This record gives sequence, C-alpha cells and structure tokens, in this order.
Amino acid sequence: MKRYYWVRLYALLLMIVLFAVSILVAAAGARGILSEAARQRGIVRGVQALSDAETILARRISDIAREAGAGQYERTAALAAGGGGSSLSEEDLEDTFRQGYCDAIRGAFGTDGEGLCAGLNSYLSGYAGVITVSDDPRTSFTRKRDAKGRLTKFAIENVTVCYDHPISGKRTDTVSFDIQFPDAVFHAGSDELFEYCMVSRKGIYITGRTSSIIGNVYAGSHKADECREAEVEYGETGTYGGINILSTQLGIKADRIVSGGDINANGSFVVISPADGRLECFGQRINEREGFSKDARVTLNGTFHQIGVMGKKDPEAYTETVRLVDTSLSRLSQIEIYYDSDNDGGYSQRYRKLMSASDIEIRHDFTGIIATPGNVIVHNDVNIEGIILCGDRIYTMGNNNIVANPAVAREIIGGEFAGAYGMRAGDYIGGMKKAGLTEPEYYVLPYK
Repeated sequence: MKRYYWVRLYALLLMIVLFAVSILVAAAGARGILSEAARQRGIVRGVQALSDAETILARRISDIAREAGAGQYERTAALAAGGGGSSLSEEDLEDTFRQGYCDAIRGAFGTDGEGLCAGLNSYLSGYAGVITVSDDPRTSFTRKRDAKGRLTKFAIENVTVCYDHPISGKRTDTVSFDIQFPDAVFHAGSDELFEYCMVSRKGIYITGRTSSIIGNVYAGSHKADECREAEVEYGETGTYGGINILSTQLGIKADRIVSGGDINANGSFVVISPADGRLECFGQRINEREGFSKDARVTLNGTFHQIGVMGKKDPEAYTETVRLVDTSLSRLSQIEIYYDSDNDGGYSQRYRKLMSASDIEIRHDFTGIIATPGNVIVHNDVNIEGIILCGDRIYTMGNNNIVANPAVAREIIGGEFAGAYGMRAGDYIGGMKKAGLTEPEYYVLPYK
C-alpha cells in the first residue's frame, strides 16, 4: 500500500513537470509565431513603403516634366514665329523642343549623379529617414537617339530606394523612370506632306516647253483599262501611271520622288537633283525613249530604288510615303462642290484655296492649295506655288514652274484652325494637325 502511494506521488509530480514544460514550450512557440508574424508584417510594410516611395518619385518627376514641357513649348513656338523661324521644318522644331525639354528636366536636379540622388531623396522627406534614395554612382540621366540623331528616349536610370527600419531591417529596390515626350506641333497642317508640290494618286503627265519642279513629288499608278488615248504617246508600257515626260526639257529638284509606275522620258531631256539633302527616288523603272526628232536622256543625281526589288531598309521610306499619301488623299472624295476663295467675298487670307468635286483647270498663276478627287490640268505658262493634291492625274502643258512652299500651306491650314472664313481645305485633307502641345497620358513610366 505504501509502495502504491509513492508511485502515485511520483506520477503526479511527473505530470506537473510535464505540464510546466509544455506551458514553457507553448509560450516559446507563441513568441516565435509572434516574432515571425512581426517579421512578415515588417517585410510587407517594407515592400509597400518602397512601392509608395517609387510612386511619389514618379509623381514629382512628372510635375517637373509637365512644367518643363510647357515652358519649352513656349520658347520653341516663339522661335517658330520669330524672324526666320517659319523656315524651320516641323522636324527641326520638334528636335529643338525635345532637346530643351530634356535639358530643363536635367537642370532641375543638377548636372551630376550626386545632385540627382539628392534631389530625388528630398522628395521622400515625409518618411523621416526610413525611406531614402541612396547615393548610387549608377544613377543617371540617359538619352537615346535614332539614326538621324533625333531624341527618342529620355530616362532616369538605376535609382536605388532604401527602406531601413530598426525592427524590420533593411530592404532596397532599384527602379528606372522613362520620361515621355509631349506631342508638340508648331506648324499647322503636315510639314511632311507640304514638302510635296504635286501629289497624284494615278500619275503625272508633263509636256510642252521647258518646265521646272521644285519640291517632292508623288505619282501613283493605275490599271491598264484606265489608260486614256491622250496618254499613249507618253510611252507607258507594262506599268501605267507614274511620271511621264513627253517632248520637253524638265528640271526637278527634290529630296524624295515616288513613282508608282515607270518614269518615262519620251524624247525629253530630264535632270533630277537633290533640293536640300540626299535625293531618294522610288519607281518601277526609268525608261528613256527616243521621240520623233529628239533623243531622250534622264540624269538622276541621287539614289534610285526599284520598287519590288528593294533592300531591307529601303521599303521603310517608301511605305512611309505611301502611308502619308493614302492618309492625305483619303478625304478628297468628300468634296461636294466647287469652291474658289478668289470668288468668296468674305475670305481674307493671303493665299488661295481651290477645291472641286470634279476636274480643275489652272489657267493663271496660283499660290495656295489645290485639291480634287478628279484631275488637275495646268495650262501653258502657269506657275504654281504651294501644293496640288488630286485623286486622279495631273497634266502640265508646258513652261510651268511648280514649287512646294510649306509656309503657304501652313498659313492656310493655321488660319482655318483659328476660325478663318470660308470652306476649309483641312476638312478634305487627312492628317492635318493643329499647332499646340498635347500631354502624354503619363509623363513618367517606372520600369525595372
């Protein structure tokens, strides 16, 4: 009986000890769980804090970019409107704007990486040292340019953001910020299109006495069953449309010529040379055909690209031009009446607009925009300055000087956007832009 008593006593003591041990183990486990939970919460807070800090930086850089864009647009627009500025192309002005835009943003931070890091860090002062931008030698502004030297990308790269908490520990993240360019337009209309003096969907036919063409030229093509009897003697074979020159002497100065058909010189002497830069000529073939009493000769001081057998890089410029022309001529069929600004007593702009749903004949010198879905016939001894846009063919009859002048077309379209009286040419020419600054949806896009 006594032995049984002691066994029970030992069992009771053992249970008490085991219970105490289990309580201690449970308490330690609970502390471990709580500690791990706190650590996990610290990690979550750190990740969220880093994300919030990067959002703050993106917003502050966006504010700087927005202000820089508005200021630089005003300066560049003043240049475009000032003495000699109107002679600058839209491409030149856009490049000037982009350069100044990047310089203004960079200037807001200083010129070196240390100044950039310090400026970015100042935007996180609300975190009282928990979140900072580290002094990282990799942090820098970067610019990228295309083959023409134009700015295509501007960014702040390798910004190291640090989260340092006494309990949660230290975390870092590296982020870059791609800064978008606003869409800046300084000349109303389309300078790319206005560099052309003649744009014809189905071909250009030139004859008569000596003539000259100064400006880019686009002459499309047409099907064989669309041939006209008057065009037979120009010498079209195989392909139809394009540029056809009959019994004349012709000088062309251009930087880009596109002929959807052949370039045919029948009994003609033709010299084609660059206007400002390098001449790029696209066509099916160049054909020199002897006339009844005249030899034929074509001198091309530029590069000829034969459509259909071009290299990998050549079609880009060609398709770019075709796309431009397709867009520009896409609305001509909407012209429903004949309109000549010279017959409009309320019209006050300097330059003339002539639009018609049917063929147009030009019998006297003309400065302005001519647009029709039909044909344009330029009579003898007529000079044209501006642009001819037609959905069919252009015929010039001799002793003609046809010259592109972007400033003339810009003034007409700009006046229309400003509310000038009269039928609007811009309603029937696709791709016309209004001068002004359009902000991007996001000025800054973070990336890693």
